Amino acid sequence: MYKNDLLYLLHNNFMDMSTTCVFCERKSQDYPIECYCCGKTYCSDRCKEQDHQVKFIHHTWHDYKHIYEQIINTDPNIRVVTICDINGKMMYSDYREGIENLLTSEESKKSLNLAVNSWKIRSHLAPKIGKGKYVLAEYEKVKRITMPFGKNHLLYITTEVEADHSSIIRKVVELASQKQDY
Repeated sequence: MYKNDLLYLLHNNFMDMSTTCVFCERKSQDYPIECYCCGKTYCSDRCKEQDHQVKFIHHTWHDYKHIYEQIINTDPNIRVVTICDINGKMMYSDYREGIENLLTSEESKKSLNLAVNSWKIRSHLAPKIGKGKYVLAEYEKVKRITMPFGKNHLLYITTEVEADHSSIIRKVVELASQKQDY
């Protein structure tokens, strides 16, 4: 009897390849959506948006999503846009549709933390050398731009290597100047 019980558990628990949506609790094997900013799994963008209706400071998840869309649409070579607060808490992050993730979710979070911590260290030098405008890191496969967004946020943007980073930075600075309440 024990052997049959064990086989039943193995078959029903380990063979189930479906994922449960954290918002509506439906199970699905069809393209679950893993949120980049929180790692939760959703069955649809609608469930993801409804679960993210939490307010951050005085801005909603939709506000950050709108900023993401404005930035991602400035240049087709932008791969990823992450908006975080000055302590590194992700407010919104997403990849351009069709882009292959080069890092795992955990590696992406580590990379963001390194960029945020480096930004904080540079900020300590601001009284002597001025406020930071942006930091550009170019790798073999991507470029990474870290820059302030308003008073309380940082942008973490990755692009294709061939991207005109100067043009992207100029456009994002213009957008950021309109969002000083962030």
